[in-house]
Amino acid sequence: MKLTFTSQDIDKVSAELMLLMHFEGEVPFKDLLGKLDWRINGRLSRYVKKNQFRGQARELLLMPGENRFKAQEVLLLGLGVRENFQQDHVSQVLDFFFQTLQKKGATQACLSLYSLLPSEFEWRNAVRLLISKWTDYKSIQEVILREPVNLIRDIKRRQIDFGHQVRIEYQ
Repeated sequence: MKLTFTSQDIDKVSAELMLLMHFEGEVPFKDLLGKLDWRINGRLSRYVKKNQFRGQARELLLMPGENRFKAQEVLLLGLGVRENFQQDHVSQVLDFFFQTLQKKGATQACLSLYSLLPSEFEWRNAVRLLISKWTDYKSIQEVILREPVNLIRDIKRRQIDFGHQVRIEYQ
């Protein structure tokens, strides 16, 4: 199991599948979704404007990378209204993430957890939760966490031990 932390631009991260998450009603897009929308010439904004994707809980939108991203496919997951999203929902998001990878036969994927959680402490706990769930999915060889530089520095500084089965890499 290889866990890679990176702060590279989202369109520069090479992965079989890129999972991005969106809270309903949060437009215009910012951060990672803003970059995605910009790279695909506003197509995501048009989907939202036409109510083809709203970000409702468990709503999905799968798009090819189209050579605009190094990821082969981009999967957008709706999380519902931010105010209704609780910390324990992170477990459900991670279950969905791993189940989707397994169904697609993917061995490697990228996601970001920082936009889900308000504090670094909760983010670190979410990373630990990701690893504990990952052990049930042996076919998935690599998970790439695309996170802000400050969170990656913190993980490196703390020298957190994620277990002997996890190989950590920083990009």
